[in-house]
Formats: sequence, structure tokens, C-alpha cells
Amino acid sequence: MRRSATGFAKAWVLFVLSAAAVVLALQPAAPHAHAQQSSKYQGTQSRPANKPGRMQAGQAQGPIHVYLLRGFMNVFSLGMDDLAAKLQAAGIAATVVNHADSDFVASRIMSTYNSGDHGPIVLIGHSLGADAVADIATTLARYNVPVALAVMFDGTEAHQIPPNVTTAINYTRHFMMTTTPGARTALSNVDLSTDPGIDHLNIDKSPALQSQTMNYIMQTTAALPPTARRQ
Repeated sequence: MRRSATGFAKAWVLFVLSAAAVVLALQPAAPHAHAQQSSKYQGTQSRPANKPGRMQAGQAQGPIHVYLLRGFMNVFSLGMDDLAAKLQAAGIAATVVNHADSDFVASRIMSTYNSGDHGPIVLIGHSLGADAVADIATTLARYNVPVALAVMFDGTEAHQIPPNVTTAINYTRHFMMTTTPGARTALSNVDLSTDPGIDHLNIDKSPALQSQTMNYIMQTTAALPPTARRQ
């Protein structure tokens, strides 16, 4: 798997994004900048993504597993920890790791899947963690392991979402995602580049975006048999 943290060009992009976010944070906030309703964040879609796409038959044969990936240095992506706490409080298994551990996450998912646990897989990441989400999904595609939902919070480059992903949500100020030609992935690019209350460093902490992400996860959980909805 390609490691998202390597390469001078990528490190430079991350530095520029972070610097721009700091500059914006020092400017006066627009009135009620964080009070937008979730409906504002509906993006351009390659297929409708108001709810997760239909999973393939036989895919949901176990509890849901959510993996959240932090970005640079583990200090700018604490929204991933907030989401994990909310999921755990709802009885949903949630694991938080750094983007540099993406190989470990992919291996763990493949091992779990090959052992017969085919519960829905959800990948969520911020910044370099969002890049890692795309990388993990691509690795899993090579082994025919499905991903029910992928949510990316402002990755540092554009990615092509592989066809094993049922639903992909890209909250972004910078890069739009595409799908593999012919794929049935329901992709939604949510462009937040003109929102004065959202920047690269706080996008993962936005209450509206977190609430919307929780809704996507709960909709995925609701599609499971009652005995498989909790860990």
C-alpha cells in the first residue's frame, strides 16, 4: 500500500493547508458560522448518497466495524476521537488510529473478513487520515473485501474511489474525488470551500458534519439483521 505520509510534495501540501487554516482561524468568524443545518452540506453526487447504497447480498453477516484515522502527528484530528466516543456510546465498535497505521488497519480488516466476519466495514479519516481511507479501500479492493461506507474529511489530494466501496462521502475544501469508471459507488463530493466557518483544522470537529456522518453510520447499521447490529 502506498503510504500517504511519504513524499515532499504531499508534506508541502499539508503544510500549506494547515497554514491557511491558521490564518483563517485568526480572522473574525462570520456570525453564526457554526450554526448551519446539516442540509447545507449536501454535495454533488455521482449517484444519490442521501442514504448508503445497497450492500451486496451476504455482505452484512456480522456486527459493523468502524475505523477512524487521524491525520498529521495525531494532534489535528481529534474530531475522530469525538466520533469514536459517540459510536462506542451507541454500542458500535470503533477503533481510532493514526494514518501511518493504515497498513495495520487493512491487514486487520482482511484477517477479520477472511475469518468469516463479514460485518459492514466503515472507514473515516481526516486530512492524511482521509488519504489513508482511500488507500485502505484500494488495498481491500484487490482482495475483494467490501467497504460499506467511506467518509473523508478534507484529504490532501484527489483520489479515485474503488468499486468495492458502496457509499463514499467527501467533505472537502480542496479536492474532489471520482469513482472508478463503471463502478456503482454512491459518491458525494461536499464542497465546503466557500464556508467561512470551516477550515482544514476544524472540519472534522464540525457538529453538523459529525451529525451527518453519524446518520450515515446509523443507516448502515439499520440495514443489518437485529442480532448483528451491536458488537
